Amino acid sequence: MSKDKKSIDIARQVIDDEVEALIGLKDYIDEKFEEIVDVIYKCKGRLILTGIGKSGHISKKISATLSSTGTSSFFMHSTEAFHGDLGMIQSNDIVIAISYSGETEDLLKTVPIIKKLGCSVIGVSGNDESTLAKISDYHQLIKVEKEACPLDLAPTSSATATLVWGDALAISLMNKKDFKPEDFAKSHPGGTLGKRLLLSAKDVMVSGDELPIINYDALSKDVIKIISEKGMGVTFVKDQDNNVIGLITDGDIRRAIDKSNYFFDMTAQDIMSKDFISVSPNDLASECLNIMVEKKIGCLAVMDSNDLVGVINQKDLVKLGI
Repeated sequence: MSKDKKSIDIARQVIDDEVEALIGLKDYIDEKFEEIVDVIYKCKGRLILTGIGKSGHISKKISATLSSTGTSSFFMHSTEAFHGDLGMIQSNDIVIAISYSGETEDLLKTVPIIKKLGCSVIGVSGNDESTLAKISDYHQLIKVEKEACPLDLAPTSSATATLVWGDALAISLMNKKDFKPEDFAKSHPGGTLGKRLLLSAKDVMVSGDELPIINYDALSKDVIKIISEKGMGVTFVKDQDNNVIGLITDGDIRRAIDKSNYFFDMTAQDIMSKDFISVSPNDLASECLNIMVEKKIGCLAVMDSNDLVGVINQKDLVKLGI
């Protein structure tokens, strides 16, 4: 490759080379891949990825993807394994050992010991005749015609192909395990999807002393005061038996002022709307937000039987990223 060649041309050639490698990868997704998926699916332990150098970095990413998609997994550095980390392995685990050459010395030294512990070993390399292929219980061939590196030395196309193979493995296992969005959310509780699928009304509602609620016979000036103090733009109205009988919004206040010359003689019962929308404490927060958007309202009552236990504010849900 000429040193005068434009960077943009080099970049496009690298992309072309790696795309070609990925297309070629499809030829190696066969019955052996299906066998590997099946043996991992039946595994009672964990799936451990190991490798050195670029293969180690790829192993870490594959392991992370597996863990987040329902297959318990962690990464173990092949050299560290030989100096104590093998103690992390249990007999019902499966180890995926990755080395494109299949001849990485420190990795090869650990495989016989791993097998003596009772674990199955899945070797991943670019050579069916490699030492790794021969000593593994299962072998996945991932071979590329050339690296994107012009010297054909730095792991580029081969690393990309191995990474994509890991994604294919993870997604195949997801399908086999019938892994659902709810399952994904459990391992990503801090993400948007986790919040949408895990948080319920009781998790996000305002409750206790923060509830905007007033007696049915309270004067209109007191209604304005509590709506202002609680900062939700609404207050609920309760009768003499503490049953919630209505809702007053700041819009109701404005309409009452426009319609009556005796606004300050009015009580909460005179201003309130008897009909209001409510949800239960166990309803998903995301469903509550959908209701508010559809009905064009800013708050929802959270009712447990006939008791008001909380209020959900649309602004709070947006701040949470739901």
